[in-house]
Amino acid sequence: MPLRRATASVDRLTLEQKVGQMFMLAFAGSTAASAATLLRDHHVGACYLSNDNLVDPAQSATLMAELQGLARAGSGVPALLAADQEGAWAVLTRHSCPGPGNMGLGATGAVDDTREMYTVFGEELRAAGLNADLAPAADVNSNPLNSIIGMRSFGEDPEAVARHVRAAVAGLHDAGIIAAAKHFPGHGDSSIDTHRGLARVDGDRQALGRRELVPFRAAVDCGVDIVMTSHIMFPALDPEHPATLSPVILGDLLRGTMGFGGVILTDSFNMQAIRRAYDPLDAVVQTVQAGADMVLLAEERYGDESGDYVERQVRLVAGLVRAVRQGRLPASRVDDAVARILALKARYGLADRPVASATAAVKAVGSPAHREIERRVAADAVVLIQNRGGVVPLNAERSQRLVVLSATDEEGYHRMAAGRGIGPNVVERPAEVAFAEIRRRRPDALSLSLRDGEWEAQAGRLAGASAFVVVTEKFPLAGFDFPDATQHRLIQWLVSTQTSPVIVLACRDPYELAAFPGVDAYICAVGYRPACARAAVDVLFGDTAPRGRLPVSIPGLHPVGHGLNYP
Repeated sequence: MPLRRATASVDRLTLEQKVGQMFMLAFAGSTAASAATLLRDHHVGACYLSNDNLVDPAQSATLMAELQGLARAGSGVPALLAADQEGAWAVLTRHSCPGPGNMGLGATGAVDDTREMYTVFGEELRAAGLNADLAPAADVNSNPLNSIIGMRSFGEDPEAVARHVRAAVAGLHDAGIIAAAKHFPGHGDSSIDTHRGLARVDGDRQALGRRELVPFRAAVDCGVDIVMTSHIMFPALDPEHPATLSPVILGDLLRGTMGFGGVILTDSFNMQAIRRAYDPLDAVVQTVQAGADMVLLAEERYGDESGDYVERQVRLVAGLVRAVRQGRLPASRVDDAVARILALKARYGLADRPVASATAAVKAVGSPAHREIERRVAADAVVLIQNRGGVVPLNAERSQRLVVLSATDEEGYHRMAAGRGIGPNVVERPAEVAFAEIRRRRPDALSLSLRDGEWEAQAGRLAGASAFVVVTEKFPLAGFDFPDATQHRLIQWLVSTQTSPVIVLACRDPYELAAFPGVDAYICAVGYRPACARAAVDVLFGDTAPRGRLPVSIPGLHPVGHGLNYP
């Protein structure tokens, strides 16, 4: 639907229905009951779905059909139903094929892998009844200390990230799914997680133009449907407002200079970057005035929430209606935003899409064809970063008394479980998958999961090892850092006390190598899904050759593009 026709459709909506369209809201649980008041009574135009809502493919398809029924009973406009399906963050993870995630895709160097993987995301989301993916992340991960982006980025080379962003958008479009580039104008150089507080990225306009903005220009040029804003200060662009609230960044830069004509969606207003610094309603009014078309409130939980979450969302919707009636927000700005939203929904034919089928969802999500794509792409991503003395692939002598270790801090999994289904949603722990794959090849291998410091008490059992393999893991969590210091202390102890080779099999990003550069070999899966752990074990034993290359640099050790081969 052209914007002109969408404008005519806007005129048929009441003010309450218009304002409802401008919110993407969330609800708890796996039934539509909690969403009824949002969609039917307050005409909310979009829902953010997390793993808390999506239990399995059949349930997801049924729930999405019920949500669309509620939307039609309210405003009569179909709902935009979206999730974070980007690989490193994912939904339906027990069933779907998330693949290695963006940094792993960057490690493949193959944009065809990215397009295929994002087509898989799109086909699985569509089969489960969703119609939008809040992906890809177009952030350039130039800061190794960035805990919230990290593996969600394709890498640190702006042009390479841009190529993968184009491929990701194309893949989603191939599946008929709405694509969203995030977190504009770039979250990759921040050191603060905006789930916890307001972040800041310094650098002059020229530097931002050469780095942060490159992938977003590519996204706009290839027809991305939505651009999601970031809650970050960019003093060189606007010294007074974070991007989400900035008319300079959203209006002058994104709409004006970059020519983006699609829907501008905020990042979640439940994040601490907004909640701690602004009155919620004032912030909503301000972001719409600045140029945002739709406000997202995902249901993050940080342990200090009280009261009814849905009721708080309803108050914001009602508050924005009052702001228009009181003249705080021009009605023309609302009409412009809603016209863009309706045009997007019409362009994808949401009103005419058939109701999702539970049977079709079960067949499509995690299908054998998708699993094969995931397996192949995960194999392409594995990077052999270090291999002193050619200790890998493991030969018969080094496998004779193999000791396989993990020292993952359980607190990381406790924190992930507190995220209400937002984030990595790891179901099968990478270390456990790797242990099983190694034991399948070497049934006599000794496998131990150790707590902090336990390795010294286990020194007797470790004596005489022909080689040590330590499986490390780390995930980008919303609002928390996944603790990895215990894993590093184990490796440092092994390097300093043992004479047998120490091999790290990393189911994570590669930055940790800077903490223990003395290891004999470092194999990085650049991903933590089961397919990634299996692919790394294949490289460990020489069943496949390492093909990946570093998409990020390891400061002081290895540049972007580094990667070793087997002779």
